[in-house]
Parts: sequence; structure tokens; C-alpha cells
Amino acid sequence: MKNIVNVKNYGAKGGCGLTDTIGIQLALLQARKGPVTVYIPKGVYHIIYELVIYENTTLILDDEATLIRKSSNAMLKNGHKFKKYYGYNGHSNINIIGGTFDAYGHTNNTNNTIMSIGHASNIQILNVTFKNVVGGHAIDACGLDGFYVSKCKFLGFRDDSGKRLFSEAVQIDIQTKGAFPKFGAPDGTITKNVLIENCYFGNSGDPNMSAWNRAVGSHASMYNAFYENIHIQNNTFEGLGDFAVTLLKSKETTVTNNTFIDCEGGVRYLAVPTGKYSLDINKFDRGGQAGSTLLIGENTFKNIKSKQSILVKSYEKVKNKDIYIFNNHFEGDTSNNIKFIKSTDIYLMNNKHLTRIDKDKVDRLIQI
Repeated sequence: MKNIVNVKNYGAKGGCGLTDTIGIQLALLQARKGPVTVYIPKGVYHIIYELVIYENTTLILDDEATLIRKSSNAMLKNGHKFKKYYGYNGHSNINIIGGTFDAYGHTNNTNNTIMSIGHASNIQILNVTFKNVVGGHAIDACGLDGFYVSKCKFLGFRDDSGKRLFSEAVQIDIQTKGAFPKFGAPDGTITKNVLIENCYFGNSGDPNMSAWNRAVGSHASMYNAFYENIHIQNNTFEGLGDFAVTLLKSKETTVTNNTFIDCEGGVRYLAVPTGKYSLDINKFDRGGQAGSTLLIGENTFKNIKSKQSILVKSYEKVKNKDIYIFNNHFEGDTSNNIKFIKSTDIYLMNNKHLTRIDKDKVDRLIQI
């Protein structure tokens, strides 16, 4: 039977960075003895250094439990900086359920990420609220096989440097040098088999914060490494400052039943050109690559602003292919704008109020 421990039995009492951090970490360390459930009861806890969560841990926070970041560090990770992790063999089988992780960015303006999870399999994050991140990510999911996020809220972001427009609330990532500095080998381990559903991405309501620029996506790649089996469904994206979803060189990807409201852009699907993201594991440039099999269906795009509701873009001689866009609803004068650049085998079916389709070097576009 799984061991159940309460962080208050290890010294966490709320409102004190030292005792709260040590108490929660001591409770998490019980996983070294075997599978454990760690419970954080109602209260406000101050975190002053990165907590480490271990294999076979279920971390449950009371609905009224809040962890507040009180340092320049991230809040939670599943590995140690000076230990090597390869492939998906790091601390795995982790569940994080409930409560609030508050990066406190409205007053704590240092750039960092709330959760850094890498080199692992079977990671589930349910019913968690992430708040007020400056510059980084709510979740950096790097090199994961089996990543499930459901019924979470991602509220509040700010970019003080002006250089972090690309920072996603949920980054679907690959283990390369510089992409994931927390721990582990830069061995090209990529995140795959992902489901993100029933989540909300927007603002926290704090006057010093805004909504995220990007909600879900990737911006790093390696030759012959593809993000695979990525599914984004039943989410709401509101007021985001860029494309809400950016997918990079992915295969078998779906974006379905989502609502995009007052965002600058909707969904972007990109190939990779020749350059730093077309290098192989030995740092040889092997040329650009594209993705295949993308389904965008049953979504509502409402009042999309300066960018397209859907953009599919490739580079050079490679082309994204097998794109299916169906049963989407476009509301507002600027939302009915989709664009394809250097793509092939595109199928458009039963999209409502879609009147503007821009094409540049597109092969085989079929509209029904």
C-alpha cells in the first residue's frame, strides 16, 4: 500500500520559507523508500529553493493550498543538477494534483519556471493553478514520454526583458544543450505522447501581469527528432499576445474543440529550416525538416487580432503535409484568416465563416 505523508508532520507550517521548504522536501524524500503520496493541507507555504520530486510520487495539494515562490529559483523539478539522466530514465510515474503554484511575478521579477520536468515517463498534472510567471514557463516538459495535463489554469505572465515573447506556459521540449539547463544529458530526448485538455490560459487579474503570449508549444528541435502524438483539446485561450499554440516539426498532432478568444493569433504549425535546429546529435547541419499529419478541427476562433487564426509554414525544399482543417468556426471580421506557406496535401472541410485563405507555393489544396 502506498505510504501517505503530511508535510506538516515534517515541519512545514506555512508562512516560513525555511521550515516550509525543508518540511515539504523531507516529505518528498520519502519516495526513496518506495511509492509515496505527499499531502499539503490548506495554507500558504513559502518556497525558497527548488523542491525535488522523485519517482513514484503523488503530490496532492488541498484546493486551498498555495505554494509561493520566495527566491529566484524554480519551484519544483524531478532531478538533480549534477546527476546524469538519459532518455526517459529519470524520475518517472509522478502525479501532481490540486492547489496553486504562484511564482509571485507581480513582485518577484526574476525570470524562472515553476515546474521543470525532464527525462521521464508518465507525468500527470491535474487541477493545478499556475500563476504570475516572469519570463519562464509554468511547465517545462522536456524529454517526456507520456505527459498529461488536465483541468489546470495558467494565469498571468510578464516579459520584463522584451526577449521572451516565445515563452510558452507549457513548453513541449527536447533535451538539447541550452534548451533545458536544470539537469540531464542533452541527448536529443524529445517529448511525445502528450494530452493537454480542459485547461484555461489567460490573465491572473493582477495589474502588474498580462495573459501569456503563447500557451502551448515548442521552439527547439534536432535533426530526425519529431514531436509525436501531441493532442490539445477542449481548452480555452483568452487574450494571448501571440499564436496561442505553436507546433514545431510534429507528427500525428491534433488541435480540437478549443476556444480562442481575443488572441493575437490562433494555431501555428512550423517546419524547421536549415540552421541551429537542423543539427544532428554530433552538431552537423543536416538540413531542414517538416512535419506531417495535423488535424485542426471543431475549434472556435473569436476576434483573432493581428495574426492568422491558422498558419502552416514550411521552409526551403521541405513541406509540411497532410493537413486537415475541419468544422472550425471563425467569428469576427479578422478571425477568418488562415495561411499556408510551402505546404502540401491540405484538406479544408465544413469550416464556418472562413472567407480568407492565403496560399504561397502550396501543392494540392482541396476545399470541400
